[in-house]
Amino acid sequence: MKRSLSSLITDTNVREFNALEIETKLIKESTSQARTEFDDSKLNELTESIRKNGILQPLIVQEINGNKYELIAGERRLRASKLVGLEKIPCLVKDVSSRDAAVIGLVENIQRAQLNAIDESSGFKHLVETYNLESKEIALLVGKSRSYVSNSLRLTKLSQKVISSLKADVVTMGQVRPLINLPSNIQEKILDEIILLKLSSRQVEEKVRNINSSEPSSDETSVYYKNYFEDKTGSKVEVQSRRGKFKVILNFNSSEALRTFVEKIN
Repeated sequence: MKRSLSSLITDTNVREFNALEIETKLIKESTSQARTEFDDSKLNELTESIRKNGILQPLIVQEINGNKYELIAGERRLRASKLVGLEKIPCLVKDVSSRDAAVIGLVENIQRAQLNAIDESSGFKHLVETYNLESKEIALLVGKSRSYVSNSLRLTKLSQKVISSLKADVVTMGQVRPLINLPSNIQEKILDEIILLKLSSRQVEEKVRNINSSEPSSDETSVYYKNYFEDKTGSKVEVQSRRGKFKVILNFNSSEALRTFVEKIN
């Protein structure tokens, strides 16, 4: 179930939302913005809409100092407002922690279907690494299943070269998803083949299967259980196999994450 933005705030000493007309020049962009790329055509459409109809939904900001504000949610609206030349824009002012600001900004982007898969994955990773949130907690906040969040987090295992090619639309998500559990150097070698030979998703999957089957430590059974346990725990998992025996290593970001897992299996 999706939660409202106001229900995400966990701080006890916070102000209620206050609606204000704030000078555009006093609002700086968010430091925890998940989006890294903006579609120029869609931004132009939004700019024209704001030019004709004004801003229909206020931005969410927090006051930082000296009547200056930092954006929490509404980066596209802020950029479009600047393009239109608006001197003031309607905002909802809220005092929140940096964690809650990151969560609110990510939730708004995801619920508006505005993030690409890589930016969404990076946003989830930021919440995990910076604020020790588990996959199930993130899933609850953004209205997705835990497996959805876990699968999204796996995209952060792609090498930077693969991610850049994906963002540039040189390759598709279907073509590079099979590369996730491979070392970066092998990912990039196969990436070159995908581009040069125009390999289909199925051909990439077959190539990865052949690589896995030739390495006993990374056979299909190991990969299957690695993915299975990562889905269940929301944490990084290592599965090692040798001479028909398996060793599973679970990694947790905090003692609380480990305690939650132990309670679950009890």
